[in-house]
Amino acid sequence: MSRRSTPATPLASANPSHAGEASSPLKLSLLLFGVGPTLVDWARAQQWQATPAVVESAATLWEPGQEGAAAYGVDVRFRYTMQGQEYLGQRASLHIGNGNASLYYQQLGERLEAAQRTGTPVPVWVNPAQPTESMADRSLRLDLLALELVVALGFTGCGLGVWWVLLRIWRSQRRGSLPRSAS
Repeated sequence: MSRRSTPATPLASANPSHAGEASSPLKLSLLLFGVGPTLVDWARAQQWQATPAVVESAATLWEPGQEGAAAYGVDVRFRYTMQGQEYLGQRASLHIGNGNASLYYQQLGERLEAAQRTGTPVPVWVNPAQPTESMADRSLRLDLLALELVVALGFTGCGLGVWWVLLRIWRSQRRGSLPRSAS
C-alpha cells in the first residue's frame, strides 16, 4: 500500500491512483519505505490548512486476526472546497492501511461516522500547494511508528547478518582456506 498521500480527486475526475510499496532483499526498505515516508508526510502535513469537509461515507473496518487479535482501519470519503474548487478526499489518516492500533482507528472511525450521520462538517487537512492532497487526521502515532521501526531494524539486522556470513564465506574461499565445491 502506498505511503504517499492518496490524492483527493476533483469531482470532474474520480480515479485516484495507488503506487505500490517497494521492498529490498535486506528489508532495509521497511525503514526507508515505512518509517521514513511517514515522517516526511507528517512534516509536510504540518504546513497544510485545516478546511471544513462534509463526510460522504465513513466506516470503521474490522478484520479478525489470530488468537482474538483484530486489525482495524477506517474507510472515508469527504468533500471539501479549496480555492473555489470542490474536491473529494479519501485518506483517513497519516498512517496508511489497517493496523493493530485498534483504539486509534475505532475513535477516528466513530468520529467520522458521527459526522456523516449528523452532517456536521469536520476539519480535514489540505495541502494548499496541491489541493488534491488531503487527510482527515494528520496526527503522528508514535506507537505505530515505534513498532514499524522495531520491525524494520530487526529485519535489517537479520539481512545484514546474512550478508556478513556470506561475505566471510566468500573471503575464506578466495584465500583457499575452505575447499571449493565442485560444480
